[in-house]
Amino acid sequence: MNELPAIEVVYDALNALYHNPDPVSKERASQWLGDLQKSIFAWKIADHLLHVKKDMESCYFGAQTLRTKIQFAFHELPPEAHSSLRDSMLDHLRQINEHTNTVIVTQLCLALADLLLQMTSWNTPIQDLIQTFGPKNNFETTHLWPLLEVLTVLPEEMGSRTLRLGANRRSEVLKLFAASTQNVLNLLDSCLTIPSSDRLIGVRLLRCFSSWVHLQAVTLHQLTSCATLVHVFATLSSHHSTPLLHEAACDAVCALLQVVADQENEDATAQNGQLTSTLNELRTLEDSLVQSIKNLEPAYHLAVAEEDTEKALNYCRVFTEIAEALLHRMLESTKNNNGTTNASNLFGLLDLVLTCVGHHDYEVAEITFGFWYKLSEDLYHANDDDRTVKFKPYIERLIGAVCRHCQMEPDHEGVLEDCDDFAGFRSRVSELVKDVVFIVGSASVFKHCFYSIHGQNNLPWEVTESALFIMQAVAKNILPDENEVVQSVIESLLLVPESAHAAVRFTTLLLLGELGDWMDKHPAVVEPVLHCVLRSINDPSLALAASNSLEAITSICRDHLKSHFDILLQVVSALVTLPIPTETAVRVVKGVTKVCSRLPDHQISDALHQLCKIHVDELTRISQVESQSKIVVKTSSDPVYWLDRLASVFRNLNISIKKNEQHPCQSAITFTWPCLSMTLDKFQTDRRVMERCCRCLRFALRLIGHQSAPLLQPLVTQMVRLYNAHHHSCFLYLASILVDEYGSENECIGGLISMLEALLPRAFQLLQEQQGFCHNPDTVDDLFRLFARFLQRNPVAFLHSPALPAIFDCAMQAAALDHRDANASVMQFLTELIHTTRAREEKLSFELRDQLLSTVLRPKGQMLISTLITASIFSLSTCSLPNVADVLLEFMLVDRQSISSWMEQTLENLPRQSPAGCVAVRPEQLQDFRQKVIRAETSLELSNALRDFSRLYR
Repeated sequence: MNELPAIEVVYDALNALYHNPDPVSKERASQWLGDLQKSIFAWKIADHLLHVKKDMESCYFGAQTLRTKIQFAFHELPPEAHSSLRDSMLDHLRQINEHTNTVIVTQLCLALADLLLQMTSWNTPIQDLIQTFGPKNNFETTHLWPLLEVLTVLPEEMGSRTLRLGANRRSEVLKLFAASTQNVLNLLDSCLTIPSSDRLIGVRLLRCFSSWVHLQAVTLHQLTSCATLVHVFATLSSHHSTPLLHEAACDAVCALLQVVADQENEDATAQNGQLTSTLNELRTLEDSLVQSIKNLEPAYHLAVAEEDTEKALNYCRVFTEIAEALLHRMLESTKNNNGTTNASNLFGLLDLVLTCVGHHDYEVAEITFGFWYKLSEDLYHANDDDRTVKFKPYIERLIGAVCRHCQMEPDHEGVLEDCDDFAGFRSRVSELVKDVVFIVGSASVFKHCFYSIHGQNNLPWEVTESALFIMQAVAKNILPDENEVVQSVIESLLLVPESAHAAVRFTTLLLLGELGDWMDKHPAVVEPVLHCVLRSINDPSLALAASNSLEAITSICRDHLKSHFDILLQVVSALVTLPIPTETAVRVVKGVTKVCSRLPDHQISDALHQLCKIHVDELTRISQVESQSKIVVKTSSDPVYWLDRLASVFRNLNISIKKNEQHPCQSAITFTWPCLSMTLDKFQTDRRVMERCCRCLRFALRLIGHQSAPLLQPLVTQMVRLYNAHHHSCFLYLASILVDEYGSENECIGGLISMLEALLPRAFQLLQEQQGFCHNPDTVDDLFRLFARFLQRNPVAFLHSPALPAIFDCAMQAAALDHRDANASVMQFLTELIHTTRAREEKLSFELRDQLLSTVLRPKGQMLISTLITASIFSLSTCSLPNVADVLLEFMLVDRQSISSWMEQTLENLPRQSPAGCVAVRPEQLQDFRQKVIRAETSLELSNALRDFSRLYR
């Protein structure tokens, strides 16, 4: 957009966007308005729309445009224009009244907050806002809404990645906020006494309080003398608080408790238990909070009695948060019975949490799960039996309560569906029980659940099923030498009648599967359990559980099932008729394959051939169908349905052979290859099928290693042809497997290099397209994995490739790609390449290593270092920085002096200011970063230096 559009045109476009029924006109208007927002003229247009206030749509567009421009394009304004923009924004906020749309108010307040954070010349913004919009008397609350909204979003916007304030500016703003905290608290306290017709003013006040507490600029002393905090607890305990107000009060307390938890973690290192003045102040606040929160228990019970689940959820959050915040103190109180804290008072918080676990609604109980995980983790790392035993009664109560929550409704028929919310809750209960059960002992829970239902013929089925479900969660932890109860459990499970409720039979089958480790050491029970499972597998309501159980038993008890392989083969053949998910069928094939691995050597080849034939026949049939339109995903007409099973066969075979001995799986893979080749050709345009087929081939190649040599030539030929036609990156991944297997073989390396040279032009063409790296991260990932494999298996041949300079240039371009896997592969390649220059292998002559240094690394070293540093600052996520650190460290081990010089040049070229004009980095910070990098001896040191330095620009 090259010129300022007429305001009438803007109104016409907005009218078309919101009111024109024609979708083409809407799309055209949306595109035009989007271009307007990106232009320099958007500042003036947005300001005009907000002043005129023609209609709601134009005001919203103006507010949203202004917010977007301040957030992303603040650098477009010269510094001298900042004050006029601020004054205009304040004027817009003055015009807000009770009739203004909430969405518009939010956008305007966010815009002003973003302006404040970036406008370095505004020295006292908080005081100015309170002076401008704060109440002048006890009855004037006209501008309280926008004022509270701005103060609420300010702390939240400080962490915005899009603003890229940088650590220095954030530090300045935090100091500015800390100096204004008392003003804000005084404002909030004074607002409590002002009557207002705005029914949401109380909610906004508490949200503002929460936001500033989250900021952690409020001191402990300020909190203890704050009238708003007293009001928060009064609101929480009041029976008459509205749902929104009650939730806002809950959020405020939880924000405060998070601050307490952070402070507790910081002060946990106080030596010899001596209380500093700050720590003493913290303890005083904590003890006060404990008492205030315990006083909420009657209000919780009232909410339960009135079936007010929303309020019960809020109370549960508060009880759980304080228990987690003071968990460290709770643990310390049990240490050597030191008696330095009131242990009974602290442990009373666990009773509060367990009270919530006992709530009739499982959603309330689920809120507490995070706390139990944290308790479990801390006790596990403490590794102190005396400490752990103190928490045993609470965990016993917890497991008993969640067991009751896991009971299905008495009138429920069949089994739970995976998509059912209650099924999801039960799954999370299972994970929780597995995590905390060590505190009370798995065997103890297992026995207790069994004895609670054993011989109880009149128990409701849902009680029996729930106990079996908890037994299933801990069954894997039962030691194989347990001889007291497991035998009786299995005998009882095998006697469950067919007339029992389907859910009981379903869970029974799952439990049998979980006892596989115990059965492996007691083979007498394996055969009857197998027959029980096989009897159930054809029952539609039990097929899923039976299949899961069969997979577990065959995977663990494989040595005891060799004589039943023919039956298992029939099960694999019949899987297509069972109502089970594809993933479950794949796991069944996995278990049967593991049994196949344990067959005598002379039987494996024939058994594997039969196992593969089941899938090859179906794949062949599908590939010979003329029209692909008959294929339905996730059904037996889908090639992926069979490729996944076949891949499971090759992946899970574990057969050891002696040197020069023919692999028993070679004939089966040779038999399978024509079918896979035909599948590749038939479905060459289908990326999904190509990926699964290549995956199957990868596992097959890994399985028989060098004995797959006869397949090498036809596979490479077909792979290159198909990649150049359709550029599926899975072929690059498959090529890396070939290099890994055959790259060290002199007779094969020539062909592999030719394969590389045949694949490169199409891959480079793809990446050189506009946004090629961003749009093709899989290609980047698989391509550089292939290069790294060459360096690992045959660096000499790779370094002699004429494509090396182009590959290195491609790596530098890809270094800034913010894709975790792709970036990891690029950095792995660069690390391997640089490492080659200092390798001491026989084949790597000094001349070859020196040639790599003198022709590639040193001439382009400055550019590489600059690329890595700038990518770390402006492009890459923090999780990718350790990979960059590996490259830098490897390069420094080769030539630290050159790195020092290149670093200096790179840092000289970095911007000293953020786009908004804030100071991004100071000279001493640049020097400190350079010294940390140059002196680093480990990748961790480099990674930390990169992370800290990048924060200056984010």
